[in-house]
Amino acid sequence: MKEILGSIAALLAIAQSIPYIIDIFRGRTKPHLYTYLIWSIVTAIAFLGQAKAGGGPGAWTTGVMAAISVGVLLLCVRYGTKDITNLDGVFLAGAMAAIALWLVTNDPLSSVVLATLIDVLAFFPTIRKTYRDPRSETLISYIANLFRHPLSILALASYSLTTVIYPAGLFVINAILVTIIVVRRKSIVR
Repeated sequence: MKEILGSIAALLAIAQSIPYIIDIFRGRTKPHLYTYLIWSIVTAIAFLGQAKAGGGPGAWTTGVMAAISVGVLLLCVRYGTKDITNLDGVFLAGAMAAIALWLVTNDPLSSVVLATLIDVLAFFPTIRKTYRDPRSETLISYIANLFRHPLSILALASYSLTTVIYPAGLFVINAILVTIIVVRRKSIVR
């Protein structure tokens, strides 16, 4: 059963990325370069930490999203937002400092907790950008994450803070972003 849930979560990760990537090419979605740089690194770290801690099929979606994040990062160079502020630089520096701390600790729990913190921090440039322009993100992709993350938790082979904190943290921050997109789209008439 866990393999089925893990497979569904991983397939949902791929499916939710398709409209996002299509919207990038259509110019509707402008991914933030700093966000995807950080996500590419920390999602890989979280996947390795989950796998090392026995996450099993529940970690599959994290591995799939690591690969997808790298792909979107490459697209950011050409199609991403050029709206990069000093505050975005602060978040990038904070994320890089947390990565350095992870390298020093070399502990799966510490690495996944730090990866979760970094991943949440990486959302802030996108949240800032999306607050200003709520149509610059693909809403359905973030809504899909509200289903994907709980599925990945249910698919975990082993439950511990190390295996659960990353998808739980991402569920919360995705819920916040979905709320911002919906509320701001309703308040801004185009």
